[in-house]
Amino acid sequence: MYAGAIIMSIFEDVISVDNNGNIIFNEWVEWDHFLVPIEPEWYREIIRALLAILGHCLRCTSLDGCYFINTKKPENIHDYCDCTNFKIPFSKVKNNAIAECNISKFTDYIFKSDSVSKGKLSIFKNLGYSIEDSQFLQSEICKQAKTQYLLGNYVLKNLDIFGQRLAIAVNLNGTSFYSGWKLCPKGRITNTTPFAGWIK
Repeated sequence: MYAGAIIMSIFEDVISVDNNGNIIFNEWVEWDHFLVPIEPEWYREIIRALLAILGHCLRCTSLDGCYFINTKKPENIHDYCDCTNFKIPFSKVKNNAIAECNISKFTDYIFKSDSVSKGKLSIFKNLGYSIEDSQFLQSEICKQAKTQYLLGNYVLKNLDIFGQRLAIAVNLNGTSFYSGWKLCPKGRITNTTPFAGWIK
């Protein structure tokens, strides 16, 4: 059994199969900008600020330590970029990846009012959810987003000094839509908005 687990781990580092039976090639990379530590976060931000004073791009340094599937990574951020990326095994991504969503995204935003949530309250109500479902929604959206991220099923969105935004499809009660996430070092994704738009 131990040998079988090792073989599966090696196999998983090369390919995986999604829910529809499609083969996914697991070629992942880790973004690297020299001198930027991954953690602790407070120290990372001090070093990023010092590098910015020396003329380094804050968009680039925000990506240090982030994991991307090789076919979906930022390209040509600017001329004379100091960034590199190097291949990492899928097992590293899988073992470290985590999706986080503060429950207040539902209790204090989505279910607050349509004016506060910019119409998202009506969307979630039409899907059959209320504020009492906040904990379920928090857990479900994180579970689905992490699964999709690990399959490389994300769309690169805005990249700014705070980091790379991703749109990740989720499905609730048979309805699919994008949720918004920020990619952080070591495969951590944090929810920026539970509803980021309809899938076209």
